[in-house]
Amino acid sequence: MEKRAGRRAGARPGFTLIELLVVTVIIAILASLAQNRYAHLREKAEVVAVASECKALYMAFQIYATEHGTYPNATSSPTFQLDTFEPLEYGGNLQSHLVGDKADQYDSPDDQGSNKEFWLVMTLARYPSIRFVVASSDNAPVASGQWLEGVYEVKGGQVTKAYGG
Repeated sequence: MEKRAGRRAGARPGFTLIELLVVTVIIAILASLAQNRYAHLREKAEVVAVASECKALYMAFQIYATEHGTYPNATSSPTFQLDTFEPLEYGGNLQSHLVGDKADQYDSPDDQGSNKEFWLVMTLARYPSIRFVVASSDNAPVASGQWLEGVYEVKGGQVTKAYGG
């Protein structure tokens, strides 16, 4: 029997253990990279969806202020509810994205006049390092002294405008 180049006489065709290990390692590296990219895209998609819901909530605040002359009150009736966003007429699904299915904090400071400003802070349940602020105020805890008008994303201490009036 003649010996073929690159093969031992009597050897069966197939892959060596080393070749299989190299291919397995390459596939594992590619899968890891794909999973990291997928996780980043999933986070980005949820942030965009929440920002969109926050825009609708901001508009509900503006409509309420137009109809009542003030923003909802933080301490007296009808008080703003962190879990239902009442007394606003808001039919969105924002709460399901938040820690505890509710906003963290709300206030309607009176330094501009009785309930002439407001701020609302919310933390994402799946990504607790990301918070959203819906505001028309210079008293929001994430940027005290700076006037915030609209929707802001807060991540790593950076306040970025997501939507505003």
